[in-house]
Amino acid sequence: MGKQNWSSRIKGKILFAITLTLLSFLSVQADEDNSYKWAQAPSPINTDIRFITFFSSDNGIASGKQLIIYRKGRWVKYANQPPVAIDLIFPLDTNSIFITTQTKYQESELYFGKGRRWEKIWSPLANSVTALYFTDKNNGIVAGMGEIAVLKNSRWHWLPPVDNESFTSVMMDKDSTIWAQTMKLGLLKYNGKWVKIKNSETVNLFSYNHDTIFVVGNDFFGFVNKYDSVVKISTNNELKWALSFFAASKNEVLAAGVNGMIMRHSRGAWEFMKSGVTENLYAVTMTSDSTYWIAGSDGLLLCSDSAYLNSSETDYWKGFKVIVFKSYAKVIDDEYGVVVTDFNNDGLADIFTCGLFEANHLYMNRDNNKFTDKARKWNVSEDEGDGSRKLNLGACAADFDNDGFADLYVTALNGKNKLYKNIRGNHFIDYSDISLGLGSETDRTNGVITGDVDNDGDLDIFIANENATNRLYLNNGAGIFTKEVTESAGLTTDFGGMGCSFGDIDQDGDLDLYVANWSAKNILYRNLLQETGQLVFENITEEAAVGGETYTKSNAVVFSDIDNDADLDLFVTNRKTSNKLYINNGQGMFSDKTASLLGIDTLKSYGAVIADFDGDGYKDIYVSNVGRNIFYKNMGGKGFTDNTLEYGAGIKGYSTGSAAADFDNDGNIDLYVANYIGESSVLLHNNHLSRQVIQVSIVGFENNGDGIGAKLFVYGDGGLNKKQQLISYIEISGGSGYTSMNQRSLPVPVPGREFVDLKIVFPTGKIKTIRHAETGNTLVVEDVSGTQKNLLLANRWWKRQVKDPHKLIRLLSWIFVVLIIAFATKRGYKRYSWSWIFIVGFSALLIFLFYVQSGYFEFKNIWFSTIFPVLSVLILISLVHLYFERRNIKMLALAEQERIRENLSRDLHDDLASTISTIAIYLTLIRYSLKNTEKKLTELLDKTMALSGDASSAITDLIWAIKPQPESLGNLILRINNNFFTLFKERGIKFSTHSGIDLEQIILNTKTKKNIYLIIKEALNNILKYAEASEVNINVTYQKPFVQLSLADNGIGFDPETVINKGHGLTNMSSRADDIKAYFEIKSALGKGTDIFLSFKPE
Repeated sequence: MGKQNWSSRIKGKILFAITLTLLSFLSVQADEDNSYKWAQAPSPINTDIRFITFFSSDNGIASGKQLIIYRKGRWVKYANQPPVAIDLIFPLDTNSIFITTQTKYQESELYFGKGRRWEKIWSPLANSVTALYFTDKNNGIVAGMGEIAVLKNSRWHWLPPVDNESFTSVMMDKDSTIWAQTMKLGLLKYNGKWVKIKNSETVNLFSYNHDTIFVVGNDFFGFVNKYDSVVKISTNNELKWALSFFAASKNEVLAAGVNGMIMRHSRGAWEFMKSGVTENLYAVTMTSDSTYWIAGSDGLLLCSDSAYLNSSETDYWKGFKVIVFKSYAKVIDDEYGVVVTDFNNDGLADIFTCGLFEANHLYMNRDNNKFTDKARKWNVSEDEGDGSRKLNLGACAADFDNDGFADLYVTALNGKNKLYKNIRGNHFIDYSDISLGLGSETDRTNGVITGDVDNDGDLDIFIANENATNRLYLNNGAGIFTKEVTESAGLTTDFGGMGCSFGDIDQDGDLDLYVANWSAKNILYRNLLQETGQLVFENITEEAAVGGETYTKSNAVVFSDIDNDADLDLFVTNRKTSNKLYINNGQGMFSDKTASLLGIDTLKSYGAVIADFDGDGYKDIYVSNVGRNIFYKNMGGKGFTDNTLEYGAGIKGYSTGSAAADFDNDGNIDLYVANYIGESSVLLHNNHLSRQVIQVSIVGFENNGDGIGAKLFVYGDGGLNKKQQLISYIEISGGSGYTSMNQRSLPVPVPGREFVDLKIVFPTGKIKTIRHAETGNTLVVEDVSGTQKNLLLANRWWKRQVKDPHKLIRLLSWIFVVLIIAFATKRGYKRYSWSWIFIVGFSALLIFLFYVQSGYFEFKNIWFSTIFPVLSVLILISLVHLYFERRNIKMLALAEQERIRENLSRDLHDDLASTISTIAIYLTLIRYSLKNTEKKLTELLDKTMALSGDASSAITDLIWAIKPQPESLGNLILRINNNFFTLFKERGIKFSTHSGIDLEQIILNTKTKKNIYLIIKEALNNILKYAEASEVNINVTYQKPFVQLSLADNGIGFDPETVINKGHGLTNMSSRADDIKAYFEIKSALGKGTDIFLSFKPE
C-alpha cells in the first residue's frame, strides 16, 4: 500500500511537471503570437498616404494624392484615377468612392466615382470640407469650419452650427446618431440636438466598432459609456503622439503616430512595437482575418503579416515627389529660364534660374536634394539694389573657353545680355565689357543656345530677339565672341525670336537650327557646312512643313528621338494653339503627328523637357503651362498618354522654363520647373527604383570640351550598329525647351539590360565604340588621348592667353612683374649687398603675392583685378628698397660718426692729452726746483699737479670711451678697477667688484660701452666727493638677454628729491641710460647709503 502511494505520488509529480512545461510553452507561444514583425509593402505612389481601409482580406483601398488598391497580394494604382488631386476620401467599396479636392480659393469640390466614371457633385459647404462620412451614395455627412450638412435620401440638410468650431472627423452609428470630433470642444454627438461628451476635452481621435465609440486622448485610451461620458481604460503619456488607431475591442488596440511609433494595447497595458521605420504613420486598419495594415509618409505601407505580400519582384515607378525651395520664408517664383550644370565641378548638378523682376538664383547642390542660393556670392544675381531690373529671361551654360569650368550667358529684355566667366568653380566675373556677342540694348533677347556651328572645336552662340534680328556669334577659341556672322550665315530676320535649339536633323555632322517665333512663322534652318565648306544656313521651313502659323506664339523647341529610330524628332510648344509634335523621316524632313501621337490640346504652353523619366526605354514629355502642367508618358513610341496626376507632376501656376537633371546621382532623371506667378518653382524628384541605366560623359579636346553636338547610340549587348538592337539615341544639346538648358549628360535607362554596346560620334566625325559596357556605371569618353590630348590642351591654354584680352593683359603683367623683380633684386644685390637667400625668399614672396591676387582672387572689375596686383608688387618693392635705402644711409651716417670719433680720439690723444702730460712734467720739475721756497707755493703746485693728473686721466677715459671700438664687459670693469681702486684705497675706502660670470664673453658696442662707463664713473666720483663711505661694491650678473649691474655704498646717503635739481650729475646718468634703453634706478636715504641699479642689453 505504501509503495502504491509512493508510486502514485511520483506519477503525480511527473504529470504536474509535464503540465507546467506545456503551460509555459503555450504561454511563450502566446507571447510570440502577440508580437508582430512588420513588413514593408511595395508602394506604387510616393505621396503621403492618409487613408487606408479593407473590405475583405484581399480587397483594400488607400489614398494619398492618388488612389491605390490591394489585389492579389500587391498594391497597384487605381485604374480610374479621379480627375483632381485627392484631399479627403470615403470609399463605400473599391468601385464607389467619395473624394474632395481643394481649390486655390480655399474651397472644396466634391466628387463621386463609380467604376470608370467620376462626377462632380454639389458641395453644401461654403468653405473647405474637413471631414466626411457616407453610408451609401444617397446618405452621408460632410463637415467643415463651423458648418455640418447631412445628406439624407439625396437631399442635403444643415445641422445647427457649433460656435464656429472646426470639425476634424465625423461618423454615424447604427442608430443614425452623428458623432463629431472638434478642435476645441472635444467629442460631440447629435441626435436632434448637440450633446457634449463629458471628459472629452483632450480626446484627439475616435472610432466606432462593435457598437462602441472608442477614444484616444493625450495620455489615455477609453470609450464612451451610455451616460455620454468618457471612461478611461488605460493610460500612457506617449499616446499624445498618436495620429491614428484601430480598436478591435477594449483589450485589443493598435495605435500609430509620428516618427514610426507603433503601440499595442493588450491585457490592460500598452507596449511599444518595433516598426523599423521613421516616417509618420497616418492611418491604421485591420482586415477581416485580424491582419493589421498601416499607411504613412512618402507612400509607406506596413503589414503585420508578410504572407499578404506578393513575393514576386515589383518595379514601380512612383512618379515625382515635389520639393519646394524656401528662401527667406517667401514664395520663390518670378523665374523664367532654367539652366542645370555642375558649376563647381563637385559632381552634383546645380541650378541657375533667371529672375524677371527679382534677382536671379544660383542654387548650389549640397547633395540629398538640398540647395543653397549663392547668386550674390557668385556675382550673378544682377540685383543692383536700386530697384532697376534688366528682366532676365533666358540663359545657357557651357565651357566657352575650354578651361574645364562652365561659364554662363544670360539674356535680358531690358538692356544688354551678360557673359559671365567661371573662375575655377569659385565664382563668376562679368566678361561683358571684354567680349562681344551680347547683342544690342534694344534687342529684347529671349532664348540663347550654344553649339559648335563651324566645327572648329569651340562653342558659338545664337540668340533669339523680339525687336531685332536673331544673331549668331562665333567663338575666337578663348570664350570671346568677337565675330557676328548673322548676315553671312543667312540668319537675318526682322523680329520675333523666342525659343531656339540646335540639332543635326539630317545626320550630316553639322548643327541645324530651329527658331520659334511669336509674330511670325517658326523657321527651320539646315546647316550647309558639310555640303559647301562654308558656314551658311538654308531656310527649309516650307519643305520640312514645320513652320506652324503666324499667330501661334511658339515658345519652346526640343529636338529628341521619341521613337528610337536614331534621328531627331521635333516638339514645339505654343501659347495660342495646340503644341506640335513632328516626326523625322531620317533625312531632315518631318511629318506632323500631333493628333495621332499626342492629341490636340488647348494648353497655354511655355517650357518642355523630353527625357525617359519612367525608365522604360522611351522618352516622355513634360510641358510647362499657364495653369496645370502636363506629363505625357511615351507608350513604346506609338503614342503618348496624359499621366500627370498618376505620377504627381500636376504643378499649377504660371510655369515657364524647365530643365532635367539627375540632382541626387541616383540614376533617375529629375526636373526643375520654374514658376513666374503665384506658386513656387519646384524640384520634381524622380522616385524610380530601377538602377538599370548607363551614363556617358562625353569630353572633347579636338572637339568642344562639353561634347555638345556629339551623338550617343546605345545598343543591346552584341548589337552594335544594328538598328533593330538600338535602345536609345541621344544628341548632346546646348539649350532647349523655353530659354532653358538640361544637364548635358543624363542617365540613359536600359531596362532589362546588364550590358550594352555604345557608339559615340563626335562633331568632327570621329567615332568611339565601347562593347559590353556594364550598366549602372558612368563612363567618361574622350575624343583623343595621350600626346595628342596634351598638345591640344597646351594649344587651348595658349589661345586663352593671347585671344582673351583680360588674360593677355595678365600674361603681360606676369612678364612685367618677373622683369621688375629681376631688376629690383639685382639692384638690391649690388647696392644693399642682399644675400642669395634673401633674394630667393623676397622674389618668392612677390610672385606669391601677385599670383594670389591675380590668379586666385578675381575682382568684379576685371581691369582692377589686373592692375591692382601689379601695383601691389611695385609698392612692396618700393617699400623694401626704401627700408634698405634708409638703413644704408643710417649705416653710412654711423660710419661717418665713428670716423669723426676716431679722429677726435686720435687728436685728443696726440695733442691735448700729451700737452697736459707735458704740463704735469714741467710742474713736477718746477716743484723739485723750488724745494726751499715757501710752503704755500709748494701747496699750490701740488694742487696744480693733482688737477693736471685728474685732467689727464679724464681725457684718457674720454678717449677710450668715444673710440669706435667694441669692448668686452670684462675690459670695462678692469678699467674701472685700475682707475678707482688706488683712489679709494688712499682714502681708506674698501672697493671691490664681483661677478659670477665670464665678463669677457659679453661684448659692448661703442655706444653702450661709453654710456655704461660714464654712468659708473660719475657715480664713483660722487661717492669719493660726498658719500663719506667706508665700503663700495660693484656686482655684475647676466640673465639673458639683460646684464644687471649694481653699485652700492654705505655712506651718508641723500634725499633724491632735493639733490636731483642741484646739478647735472644724476640727470646725465639717467639720460645716458635712456640713450641705450637701459633701466636705471637710484635708491638712497639719509644715513642709509646709496644703491644704483642698471639693467641693459649688451648690444
